Amino acid sequence: MRGNIRRLLAGTALAAALLSGNAALAQVQARSEQAVKVAGKTVKVQAEVGLVPVASKPGKQDATAGYVSYTGPARADRPVLFIFNGGPGAASAYLNMGALGPMRAQVPQDPAAPLPDQASVSANPATLLDLADLVFLDPPGTGFSSFAEDADRSVYQSVKGDADAVAQLAQAWLAAHGRTGAPLYILGESYGTIRAAAMVEALRLRDPALQVRGVLLLGQALNMIETSQRPDNVITYPISLPTLAAIACYHHKRPAACDPAASAAEATAFGPVYLNALFRGAALDAATRAEITTKLEDLTGIPRAYYLSHDLRISKEQFRTELLRTEGKVLGRYDARYTAPRPANAGEIVGPDAFSAVSDLYGKAVLGELKRIGVADPSAYKVIARFPGDWAYGAGDSPFNDWPFMAQLEKNMADNPRMRLFVGTGLFDLTTTVGAADYLFAQSALPAERYRNARYPAGHVAYSDDASWQKLVADIRAFLIAGAAQ
Repeated sequence: MRGNIRRLLAGTALAAALLSGNAALAQVQARSEQAVKVAGKTVKVQAEVGLVPVASKPGKQDATAGYVSYTGPARADRPVLFIFNGGPGAASAYLNMGALGPMRAQVPQDPAAPLPDQASVSANPATLLDLADLVFLDPPGTGFSSFAEDADRSVYQSVKGDADAVAQLAQAWLAAHGRTGAPLYILGESYGTIRAAAMVEALRLRDPALQVRGVLLLGQALNMIETSQRPDNVITYPISLPTLAAIACYHHKRPAACDPAASAAEATAFGPVYLNALFRGAALDAATRAEITTKLEDLTGIPRAYYLSHDLRISKEQFRTELLRTEGKVLGRYDARYTAPRPANAGEIVGPDAFSAVSDLYGKAVLGELKRIGVADPSAYKVIARFPGDWAYGAGDSPFNDWPFMAQLEKNMADNPRMRLFVGTGLFDLTTTVGAADYLFAQSALPAERYRNARYPAGHVAYSDDASWQKLVADIRAFLIAGAAQ
């Protein structure tokens, strides 16, 4: 084990700490003092970039995990907000540079506008640093982190192992910065929402005294069956319908003047009727089938003939390729306000996503932020890491298994009455839809005062839209303030 760590961290302060038996210390790669202006006030902040050793099992430290943290005035009750993106294999660059960090990359607000090679970056007037410490976490393999040659990838490439590695990182950061008694919040985006739910349990197992007060999920994927939209799971089609209606309205494919949010609400109201028709299947009479397809065409802009020939169904991916077919365009998967030219050989599934170039701007911008903090050469920072092999979600191959990520979170919330849940979803997100978020809570036993279910007029990366970003950060601020008042 010691030889593995020497190869992984040779010549670093962290290697010396590990070999002396003190594994709580982090290798600080850069640190600088900054002044951040929030709401007319100046807050002194210490920015830090570092690595922490993590273990795939007790006694085998075979990887590192990274962080970019911003800490403000020392105060025992000052919250610590741990933040990460998803992937799996994504660093925390997007949430840092797009939403919550002290600097923010500006992207064009018109989805039809050409994108620059580099986004302009300026001070973020809505950062939460007046209220909380922000710690952006990079799981093993992302950012500056790495694996030893003999690292157990099967552990790190699993929901449980990935969450435990990030929990080790968070625990080490808290110990190194004297914040183990602070109120803690965990914010994950996309796959990071699954990591966040699993991380709560991992932290509880590692240190039950840690005070996790809240979990925030952006583009939640806890109910993966609905998110992945299995073809024969009929509930998935009414669940996705509000998103399809909102998108059809946005692209002027509904027959009358409409509002996207109102269209989504209309589709939600139609959901039970639609679900009943899908459940009846071949037994559905012709007259009712005609009524259903007429309403579906009205809501989604997809012709009745398509629904009749596809058993009253259209998947989210098929919708991407069908809505603007006559215009030669394909919708964005992560933000359907964006479009791309339809490839000549396009079938019912199209690979490249029209929104990806926007995400790339945040990935490029983080390199400048790392340099600003003091990293001499940030070029080695991996915004996206590609892992070999499969990712283990924990349910195995049996068709009888489930992915109980929400149930695990609910159990921890039942044991911790001060913990609350926030879910934010973009109205034009064709991946993790508003209907899936609504269904998550419809099937939950959580009382209404323990959670918040918010929507934003944007896509999966809701903060790319300035109006949505402002509302989102204000909602997160209010969530943190409410937690302090408990």
